[in-house]
Amino acid sequence: MQNQPIRVLQIVGRMDRGGIETMLMNLYRHIDREKVQFDFLAHYGREAVYNDEIRSLGGRIYEMPALKDENHVYYWRIFSYLRALHRFFKEHQEYKVIHGHMTNTASIYMPIAKKYGVTCRISHSHSTRGKAGHLGKVTDLLQKSISRHATDFFACSKGAMHWFYPQSLIDSGKVQVLANAVDAERFRFRPEIRAQKRQELNLGENLAIICVGRFRPEKNQTFLMDVLQEMLKHRKDVIFVFAGEGPCEEEVKAKAKAYGIEAHTRFLGMRTDVPELLQAADAFVLPSFWEGLPVTAIEAQAGGLHCVVSQGLTEEMNAINMVNYVSLEASCSTWGEALINAATQPRRDTYEEIKAAGYDINTTAPWLQAYYLRKHGDAKE
Repeated sequence: MQNQPIRVLQIVGRMDRGGIETMLMNLYRHIDREKVQFDFLAHYGREAVYNDEIRSLGGRIYEMPALKDENHVYYWRIFSYLRALHRFFKEHQEYKVIHGHMTNTASIYMPIAKKYGVTCRISHSHSTRGKAGHLGKVTDLLQKSISRHATDFFACSKGAMHWFYPQSLIDSGKVQVLANAVDAERFRFRPEIRAQKRQELNLGENLAIICVGRFRPEKNQTFLMDVLQEMLKHRKDVIFVFAGEGPCEEEVKAKAKAYGIEAHTRFLGMRTDVPELLQAADAFVLPSFWEGLPVTAIEAQAGGLHCVVSQGLTEEMNAINMVNYVSLEASCSTWGEALINAATQPRRDTYEEIKAAGYDINTTAPWLQAYYLRKHGDAKE
C-alpha cells in the first residue's frame, strides 16, 4: 500500500490574494504533494480566491468563527471561537504539525492544539509592526506569549524576526528566516508578453508605474495620487496601474477624481495575471508605512523591474540591487524623479540573479518540505 502524504495545517485569515497567501500558494504548488499536503484553517467564514485551487490540489479547508471583519472586532465571539477550536483539534488529531501565519490569535489556538497532541507548532512572523489603535494593543498583548506556546519559529525577514520575537529567543538561534520566494521562471521577462499586455491595457508609449497589493492603510496608496499629480506637471506620459482591492480603494479613486487625474490611472482589481502585468509595467512602487518582506517586490525584480519603495522597509527585499529606497518625508517631486529614473532603466532578464539570491521557490519549497517531514517524523517517535 502506498504511503499517504503527511498533512500540515496552515492557519490563516482568508486565502485571498495577499502577500502571505501568495507565498503559501507558491510553496503549495511546488512541494511534492505525494509526500506533504496542505490543509487550511481559515477565519473569515466565506469563500476566498484561492479556495478552488486548494481543493484541486487536494487540500482541505476548515472555517473558524470570524472574530472580526474589515471594520469591526467582535470580542463577544471569543467564546464560540474557543469552543470551535477545542472541537476542531479534538476531532482532527491527525495533525502533528501546524504552521501559524495568523499570529494575532496564535496564543489562543496553539495551547489548544498542544492539548490535543500537536507536537510541532510553528509561528511565522510576516510583519514589522502591529496594528494601530485598540485592536493593535490587544493583539500585541496576545502575541507576547507566542514564544511560550510555539515550538518552532519562522520570520519572513530579519526585521519581522526582531519585531516579533524576544531577543533571547533570537540569540538562541531558534528563529529561522524563510525567504518569501517566487516562481522565478513564471515572472521571467519576455518582450512578447510585455507587448501583448501593454496593448491590452491601452498603455501606448506611456510610462507605466505599477503598485500591486491590497488597498489597506499601511500600504499608503493614497500618497501615490499626490506623487502622480506632481509628475504630471512635468510630463504627461505617466500612468499609475493598481492591481488589488481592499477597504481603501475608493479613497484612492476619489483622490484621483478630485485631482482630475483619473485618465492617468488604471484600477484593475484583483488579478490572476500579475506576472504579465509586471511585464507590461516600466517600474514598481511601494510606499508602505511598513512591511514584513513583500512578495510583490521580489516578483517585480524577477520580472526585471526596478523598484521604488519607502525608506525603512527591509533591505532584504533588495534581492538583486534593483530597489531604490525613498523617505516618505521626501517631496512628491523626489518620488517622481526616482520613479522616472527607475522606469527608464534598461530591462533585463534577472532569472539567474533571483535564483542565486535564494528567492526562487524551487529552493525554498524542498527545504520546507524536508522540514515538515522531519518534524512529523519526530512526532511519531
